[in-house]
Amino acid sequence: MNNVVAVDNGKIRGADDVAFADKIIETKNTKGQWATIELLVNAWAKRTPEDFRAFKVQLNDYRLGLFDRKYGQTAGGKDHERRFTMAFPEELFFMIRAIYKADELPMDRAFYNEFLKRFPLFRIPEKL
Repeated sequence: MNNVVAVDNGKIRGADDVAFADKIIETKNTKGQWATIELLVNAWAKRTPEDFRAFKVQLNDYRLGLFDRKYGQTAGGKDHERRFTMAFPEELFFMIRAIYKADELPMDRAFYNEFLKRFPLFRIPEKL
């Protein structure tokens, strides 16, 4: 692997990391947010296989602990119920936020609903 020195902070980055960053920026500028997020999701899964496997085990544990698996309801107590809709890895969140600031991409309910339609792996219940 060829190393390239990043000028902004002096850290050594691999040439493949720099090429990936260029691809992300190009995709952001030409294809839009969902194509960019897809690249980030795939990169997260590929570059951190141990975390990805652990995440899938964690998802399974979440699903097994649900009161109602179809709709993701938890047994929250006598007076209320909660609905567990998704799990979102922190590292992936920070990868997305490194590319899209909050004013560019509000991560609101509409965003997460669309995210779960496009990436059902992260969905906890069978139905949204």
